[in-house]
Amino acid sequence: MKLHRLLIPAFGLIAIFGAVLASGRLGEGGLQLAFGITLLVVGGLGVMNTIFFTRLKASLDKMADEHKGE
Repeated sequence: MKLHRLLIPAFGLIAIFGAVLASGRLGEGGLQLAFGITLLVVGGLGVMNTIFFTRLKASLDKMADEHKGE
């Protein structure tokens, strides 16, 4: 199984957990808010990076295959 198929939902769950922490649904507190915002940002960036680098690798593999034929 490809790793990126597991990474996207994992980072998504991290982002959702961070949003729940940041919203104050699991309690109030400044440290909890800061930790929640951090997890939300990390999760969002993780999803975007996984998608971007998966597409970049596919594009590079396609170009390499086309170049092999020359």
